[in-house]
Amino acid sequence: MTDGQALVKTLDFQLNIQSDNESLLYDATLEARWAYNETIRLAKEGVDWNAIPDRVADDADLVKNTTQRVVAKALGAIENYYEYDDFGQPSHTKDGAYPLRANYEEGYNLSLTDDGDVAFRISAKPYKHVKGVLKGDDAHLDILKNALTSDEWKIGTAEALFHDDNPELHVNVTNTEQTVRDKQNSRTVVGVDVNEDNVALTALSENGVENTLVIDFPEIKFERHRYFTMRKRVQNAGKDSIHDTL
Repeated sequence: MTDGQALVKTLDFQLNIQSDNESLLYDATLEARWAYNETIRLAKEGVDWNAIPDRVADDADLVKNTTQRVVAKALGAIENYYEYDDFGQPSHTKDGAYPLRANYEEGYNLSLTDDGDVAFRISAKPYKHVKGVLKGDDAHLDILKNALTSDEWKIGTAEALFHDDNPELHVNVTNTEQTVRDKQNSRTVVGVDVNEDNVALTALSENGVENTLVIDFPEIKFERHRYFTMRKRVQNAGKDSIHDTL
């Protein structure tokens, strides 16, 4: 067993779509939901798992590698179901959007613009692309720009999704120079307990309990609603810089 593993970060961005086809991306997330459901259905029927990716990809109106990523996620859910004593069987009848999972330079592309922005191109459907620029936290943008211009970070898979009806792109990047301790050899752990009326967190180390925090659900809901309201107001007012900060 190795002492460490690669340092991987997920960078979250909002999509400023500039190709006048935002609905295309949403339609693709609905198609991704169909691909996920179909994978679960076929697995439940006993279809050979090796045959499922091509079978679903042939019928899905998505880029093939994107479909294969969605299929892999669904098969992983089924695998966990069997591994953990048949607890929580995945459903194949869910509706709504499901994230598009894509490989870098296959299902999506990123590039630096002359203005210093990061432009994106997502292959939402075969030969149909959604284009624009990424907006988000400066620290995340700096890491991504560094990954586009140096070898310190390597860009990996990404997920295009909708959060509170807003399109987002979550990009995985791997640091090529740093590692983190393997989870089996970790010296600290955080336990999360989701209760009926609160969320409790406890940080543990080799010396025992380091700290504990309890957050009541009304407080969580209040904060979520407060920021949601603020974001909507500044977005409607066209204050993009403030919206990105919130």
